[in-house]
Amino acid sequence: MAVAGGKAGGAPGNEYAPRPKGTVTFSKDIAPIVFNNCSGCHRPGESAPFNLLNYEDVRKRAKQIVEVTQRRYMPPWLPDPAMVHFVGERRLSNDQLGLIKQWVEEGAVAGDPGKLPSLPKWNDRWRLGEPDLVMKPAAFSLTAEGRDVYRNLVVAIPIPARRYVRGIEFRANSRAVHHAFLRFDKTGQSRALDGQDGQPGFYGLHTPKSADSPITFASWQPGKTPRFYSPDLAWPIETNTDLVLQLHLQHIGKVESVAPEVGFYFTDKPGTAIASKLPLDSYTLEIPAGATNYVATDSFVLPVDLEVRGILPHAHYLCRSMRGYADLPDGTRRWLMAIRDWDFNWQGDYQFGEPIRLPRGTKLVMEYSYDNSANNPRNPNNPPQLVRYGMSSSDEMAELWLQVVMKSREDQDALSRALEPRLLRDQILMGEMLLRKNPRDARAHTDIGVALMLSGRGAEAFEQLRAAIEIDPNNDEAHYYNGLLYRLNKKLDLARKEFEAALRINPKHARAHGNLGMVLAEQGNLTAAAEQFELMLQLSPDDEIAREMLTRIRQASKGQ
Repeated sequence: MAVAGGKAGGAPGNEYAPRPKGTVTFSKDIAPIVFNNCSGCHRPGESAPFNLLNYEDVRKRAKQIVEVTQRRYMPPWLPDPAMVHFVGERRLSNDQLGLIKQWVEEGAVAGDPGKLPSLPKWNDRWRLGEPDLVMKPAAFSLTAEGRDVYRNLVVAIPIPARRYVRGIEFRANSRAVHHAFLRFDKTGQSRALDGQDGQPGFYGLHTPKSADSPITFASWQPGKTPRFYSPDLAWPIETNTDLVLQLHLQHIGKVESVAPEVGFYFTDKPGTAIASKLPLDSYTLEIPAGATNYVATDSFVLPVDLEVRGILPHAHYLCRSMRGYADLPDGTRRWLMAIRDWDFNWQGDYQFGEPIRLPRGTKLVMEYSYDNSANNPRNPNNPPQLVRYGMSSSDEMAELWLQVVMKSREDQDALSRALEPRLLRDQILMGEMLLRKNPRDARAHTDIGVALMLSGRGAEAFEQLRAAIEIDPNNDEAHYYNGLLYRLNKKLDLARKEFEAALRINPKHARAHGNLGMVLAEQGNLTAAAEQFELMLQLSPDDEIAREMLTRIRQASKGQ
């Protein structure tokens, strides 16, 4: 197969040509490298654990700097540039690596202070400038020691009308934050979970399905440089929306108050791109203890032409290497990503400098390899043990997300239809995984029930939703979807009871208001139905069905 997009091996820059002995100094040669590539994170208030701002800072860490730069552990950049180039690559050239090594081997000479460059001028608060809106949830208190914590902090976004987002900047404000994902919830479900255990937010990686991520990658990892989106990718935030910050927290030896901030940058112009995120994944991971090269794969054939703008790989500690590529109908291969030495501590998303255009019929492929042996220094289990897919860091994952843009809404609908069976399958597999760990996980039963319902397996869906309600009678989503099943089966009285139950639990459940309105309308109670549609439109002003039903009811009332 022909290959496009680069070949394996190599590194940026030519081989290092040693300088005359004794001529390499900090002021002239090393400071420019450190200030421009290291100091941005290695300074007060940033993610790195120590400063690299002057000669003495660097001299004290000189041997460590040589070690981590020669291994290319620092600056942190996982993708192989010999395969694919991305925007904002953090890579030192061979010449820069050689200069650092020669300088340290020759005694780390300071040099002429007059040749020392000035430190870059950083914005101590926001790298993208002052935000239009800053959100800061209530602080979560993290204990000094223990297992990693996944905590979801919730805060209402105070906007009076729809706004369009052209950029987001996340400030961790604590070394305890390993990484963060931003989600947005218009239903109130996340808010209903907030604070139930006495602390701000709620525990776990299992956020409500209503907490959607935007069309862009809304995430933060240490060292990630914020940037504005392409103007055509500006996306909307509606009123009555909650920001959900999903934080992966690691203990730092003392009680820590975790209070991150998020800056939003708005534009008046909505994005014009028809964008989605396309997943490749494997939810059936079962990595035997001792396995040194377990391979997880997934593939998907494109039903439409599209372009790829960005990519986000994800796995945990056992993963060693990653490959993502596209096999085109003409027999050529286009590389999308290659990581030779995956490191869970430096994950991120990556943007292509130019969109990668792929025709219909292209096969997207993900291949990840895992080392579950004692020889893997990152293995969290000693001795190694069987590891399956799961949410904990000691479990494993295999995900590759692509940000894609299509030519038309029809193409987007075609892609969604092609992806739907995979997404429903994955939802069932994930729910089953959660139930293996906790058979009384009401939300897992709910998710399985919803996926079964959407797959046309109504009887099985009823069983899962009833189990969820039995475990947790205050599960508004289980009541809501149970009501949908009853409504689909023309059992309107039972459907009405379920929607009313969902609204007693969560009065801001917009879809429950809308469906209760539909049931009431079918039962001939138009006045009560209109009230429900009005309530839905207060929560979801752009819902066309509720607006159309309300118009019909008002017209019918005038005609009487």
